[in-house]
Amino acid sequence: MGVITDKVEFDIDASPELAYATLLDVESLPQWSASHKTAKVIERDASGNPSVVEAEAGLVGITDHLVFNYEFTDLTCKWDTAKEGTAIRSQGGRYVLSPNADGGTHVDVEVYLEPKIKLPGFVLKKGAKMINEIASKGFTKEVLARKANEA
Repeated sequence: MGVITDKVEFDIDASPELAYATLLDVESLPQWSASHKTAKVIERDASGNPSVVEAEAGLVGITDHLVFNYEFTDLTCKWDTAKEGTAIRSQGGRYVLSPNADGGTHVDVEVYLEPKIKLPGFVLKKGAKMINEIASKGFTKEVLARKANEA
């Protein structure tokens, strides 16, 4: 089976704290992630951060209802599927945020998606490109919109 993976690094002209707050707001995912139709926090950890999230998500024509385990530490957000879905064997990734020299945020993202069905190579490449777009452009747009609302 093919696994769609991607890594991307980029900078956002906003504080790491604002970028992290955007990640903590898991239920806003459908607003900035084209692959998420829904996202609902089911459980929170002792700090009040989302720890179990139910979502309907899709990519490259595969849509599934999934439950994710989330872990938030310092300026890192990590998530993985709790169990297989109907069409997706596993999906997850991580965002690592750090301050950059300009007072903004450097973002390092790794994501993966393992569908249960075999997909042609060109579909996997398209999926990786879509993941990259969501992780970088969608997230950046959302963080900058929140920064503009603070001003």
